[in-house]
Amino acid sequence: MQLQKIAFYLWLILITGGIIAYLFFPQILSVSFLSEIVGNYYILSIVIYYLLLSFQGVVFMPSPLIIVGVFIFNPIELFIVNMAGVMTSATIVYYFSKYLEFDIYFDARYSKYSQKIISTLKNKDVLIITGWSFFPFTPTNLVVYIGSTLRISVYKCLLGVFIGESLINAFYIITLTMLLKGSLL
Repeated sequence: MQLQKIAFYLWLILITGGIIAYLFFPQILSVSFLSEIVGNYYILSIVIYYLLLSFQGVVFMPSPLIIVGVFIFNPIELFIVNMAGVMTSATIVYYFSKYLEFDIYFDARYSKYSQKIISTLKNKDVLIITGWSFFPFTPTNLVVYIGSTLRISVYKCLLGVFIGESLINAFYIITLTMLLKGSLL
């Protein structure tokens, strides 16, 4: 149990550190600075972009990274890296939620509601997770936390996230590429 508290506090420190870094060092996130870095360190830039995507979802932080990504990567690369980051983030969230035993906590504290939600999701879980992942104003990893807590199979959770996020990411990338790059030419 002590290890779980340490993991939880490290998670909170990571969230706080990210927010503080974002507030105090906004120049590091400028498009011109990032374009220059990408030009010099392309592979490293892809790896860093992937890592940022992988962990931004864990902290439920909305990501403007896709906008920056449109400026510095081609659309196919951007889609592949975005989806890899989203799926990695969802996998981390799923297992982190299990590790912290949120399912046991919610079962003990809210068993009446848990059972009602589980029965509602039965045979519709992939469809609901897909819809949730596609909807732009809901944090995808929240449904992954819920899926893990309700003991929905990791494969079903990830399949729903993959389908929903593929659709919304493709839409974002195509739209942003047309709008941003088209207006700059």
